[in-house]
Amino acid sequence: MTDLRTLVITVTLPYPPRSGRDLRNWQNSCGLNSSTRTGVFSLSPSRPACNATPPAKFEFWRYSTGVAHVFDGSAQIVPARAWPLEPMGHPADGYYSGTVAREIEKILLGFKPHVTVIEGLSLYRYIDTVKQFDSRIIFDCHNVEAMLYQELAANASGNHLPARLMRDLLPARTRLIEEKAVQSADQLWVCSDEDAASMTRLYRTSTPVQVIPNGVEVDSYREARSARREASHNEGSRSKTLIFPAAFKWEPNTVGASFLINEIFPRLSAIFPECRLLLAGREPTAEMINAARQDPRIVVTGEVPQMQPYLARAAAMVVPLFQGGGTRLKILEAFAAGVPVISTAKGAEGLTVEDGKHLLIAETGDEFVSAVDRLWTDKPLASRLAANGLRLVTESYSAPVIARKIAKAVQQLCLSNPTSKGAPRPPTLAASRK
Repeated sequence: MTDLRTLVITVTLPYPPRSGRDLRNWQNSCGLNSSTRTGVFSLSPSRPACNATPPAKFEFWRYSTGVAHVFDGSAQIVPARAWPLEPMGHPADGYYSGTVAREIEKILLGFKPHVTVIEGLSLYRYIDTVKQFDSRIIFDCHNVEAMLYQELAANASGNHLPARLMRDLLPARTRLIEEKAVQSADQLWVCSDEDAASMTRLYRTSTPVQVIPNGVEVDSYREARSARREASHNEGSRSKTLIFPAAFKWEPNTVGASFLINEIFPRLSAIFPECRLLLAGREPTAEMINAARQDPRIVVTGEVPQMQPYLARAAAMVVPLFQGGGTRLKILEAFAAGVPVISTAKGAEGLTVEDGKHLLIAETGDEFVSAVDRLWTDKPLASRLAANGLRLVTESYSAPVIARKIAKAVQQLCLSNPTSKGAPRPPTLAASRK
């Protein structure tokens, strides 16, 4: 244990995790907690009336008393908000509260963190709050948001207000506030080398960039792997089940689910009548629910407490994503559970994977159907992909590996010259060990 104190500020308490962003925040919180004294403060709990105690001891673990609603973590365009009328307005403004800012100030005064990690662009307005105190600021970039919004704008159709705002205002506004956040921080965390290069190219920033990949606790998928091994000789329903886990309110996941329902599953079920499609995750769309009602082979779960039991039943994971950013935790989960993966190149973006070694890359309906057919008729191929995926996630994306990267990033920040006005150099990890 060290005397170095870190504060993590997130939108929602990341345990129990409900989404990819929760998994990243939980990973970062645990990684920091393994080498520093860490406190976690969030705008809201992970879900209504949820007071789950995390399986780790933190200096504190609490959420704001001044925010009545629970954020779902997605950047939805709400026309009623006044953000379009402000020169620097953005939907992220909805996450700002003067009450929350004052609570953060009290934590900074009392806890006196040497380092504060701020989650993503949603909380960018709290950077100015933290900059008033002697704390180095790490801005954790879950995506390169300017590029993400540019992709979403390119695919926004229609003349209704949300589509017009997405096309005409959001990409430029997002770039403005992301650049401000990037320049205000003392260190940036990104998910991949690709994101690091994009940040440097877009903003020509001198702020140091550290690649902190998304990762998973590989050991927590051991039972799923064991269940799959035990069923490896059983040609039951598991052998022909495709899984696509997601939070389906997010537009790229909505599009992916629709692609599976309309382009892939009808053609695949004509070849394999016994196959099933498992759409696992919260906020399923009306199209998904209607498809499940019409065909019992399509299963829509809604929110699930854990994904491992569903991965244990899957023969393959399909990731038909054509837009989005960051790196896909769902692929890492599949690797950890020993599930072979078929993904678009966009879906696998940012991961150090090779087509044909760790997963199969497919872009069109024909390619997805062909890839699934290969997996289900070539068992050695499926086994080889699963084994290579498990090896990769263990060696490069497991919790201990990520924790070491986090400790190294914080150490480098502590040794660097301060860039925040008035922020002194914090004690290093080595110097602060008791």
